[in-house]
Amino acid sequence: MSIMQAMQAGSSALSHFGDAMTVVGNNLANANTTAFKGSRTTFEDVLIQTVGTSGTRASTQIGTGVTLSSVDQDLNQGSFNSTVNVTDLAIDGKGFFQVRDKENFKGNGADDDMYYTRAGNFKQDKNGDLVISGGLILQGNALKSDGSLESAKVVDVNLGQLKYQQIDPQATGLVDIGILLSSEDPVITDPLHDTYDANDSSSYNFVTTIRVYDNFGTGHNIQLQFKKLAPDTAANPPIGNNTWEWHVVVPTDELDPEHQGTGLFTAVDQTPGNVQTAPTAGDGAAGYTVGRLEFDGSGRLVTEGSTPIEFNFKANATGNKPDAQEVLFNFGDAIGALGDSTNDFHKTATQLAYDASKASVAEEALTNTGRDGSVQVAGNSTTLKLTQDGFPPGSLDSLSVNQDGKVIGVYTNGQSRPLYQVLLVDFDNEAALEQVGANLFSETFQSGVPRAGAPQTGRRGSVLSFTLEQSNVDMSAEFVRMITMQRGFQANSRIVTVTDGMLEELISLKR
Repeated sequence: MSIMQAMQAGSSALSHFGDAMTVVGNNLANANTTAFKGSRTTFEDVLIQTVGTSGTRASTQIGTGVTLSSVDQDLNQGSFNSTVNVTDLAIDGKGFFQVRDKENFKGNGADDDMYYTRAGNFKQDKNGDLVISGGLILQGNALKSDGSLESAKVVDVNLGQLKYQQIDPQATGLVDIGILLSSEDPVITDPLHDTYDANDSSSYNFVTTIRVYDNFGTGHNIQLQFKKLAPDTAANPPIGNNTWEWHVVVPTDELDPEHQGTGLFTAVDQTPGNVQTAPTAGDGAAGYTVGRLEFDGSGRLVTEGSTPIEFNFKANATGNKPDAQEVLFNFGDAIGALGDSTNDFHKTATQLAYDASKASVAEEALTNTGRDGSVQVAGNSTTLKLTQDGFPPGSLDSLSVNQDGKVIGVYTNGQSRPLYQVLLVDFDNEAALEQVGANLFSETFQSGVPRAGAPQTGRRGSVLSFTLEQSNVDMSAEFVRMITMQRGFQANSRIVTVTDGMLEELISLKR
């Protein structure tokens, strides 16, 4: 009987080594499959036969073969491959994308089943849904324009409905200015040009231009002109060394005709006080003399550099007249303000607002954060920073995906808005997930329930756009396993043939 058991032991090895070779073959076949997770086989012995006992030693036992113990998944992360598609997503770390089976992919008669995958080669289908190759739809949360959740409900990530989405225009309310004014610039003393004229480039030292927007999104080019003043201790207020007068200049054809020659004022003091009405700047441009910038001996700003101006732009091409709007021009904070250093301030500054009915400057709280960008140095005057917060209307132009899984819409006006939060799912025992084909996994009792959340929260990894995870199959290791299985198969086939020869000899004893 032991001869037959030897043949059974050998044949069991042949059978299960064949299974192991199938696993190796499947791994090698999927060496280029996106986010494929390889498997390995483990074995265990079976049916130990006790052939004798002894009071002085352990029982005499004989093994009777081998069986397949398990096929374990290797869920280690694969390497990454860069692509040109923004919706190619890879997970750097733990987690799975959650996808919805809208078309009954598994064929079990149940729609809307949830599956999990690390293969993030998503693309838009005819409905605008982000889907993988089997048509399963990526899941996430819809976001408001400020990035907060519309609701906690998990929804399909659908971009088709956003194709024609428009962003409303925003009127400019703040202009941030960072300039280097040259201490070497001369004071203009020529009698022909000493009086400021917005249309005479010889009456100022430096000019820069910025485009601002009204509430209809129409752009208007305005100039900021800077004139270096001569010291005058008798003036009210006194003019010291290193003092500049700055002007806002608007072409008259940009202004409402009712306001082209009115509403001009001079705010020469950065503290509450009287405001002097200024004359029209002349044909071609309306100039607002709005304040002074004073620097100390080190070239640092001394006076507060924030002043608001009210604009009345003309009607647009459709005949709609924009609302009057107030724009705050911020040159940065004066030295002596509390901050991290002389060039980095975080404080509540004073906004100077013009009240035409009272002809006075009123104080209003305005929070300014950022770097003090206006200084005086030797060399040529130049613009370091010139930004504003207005923009025209815009439509969706392109997408981006952040590492925290936010799908961002980029619009034709340069603005961006969060659209969706892609979710990642993790499990207590991800190794117990069931493979269902097409790079998909489903939950099991042993895996535990799925926990969905934003990337980079909990144990979840981050999302990489323009990237796909490659197969984690190590081909060299698979070839080693293949050789090992081949030699094991050869050895056990010899057991079968030798055992067959022994049986032949046993039968021949009868002759």
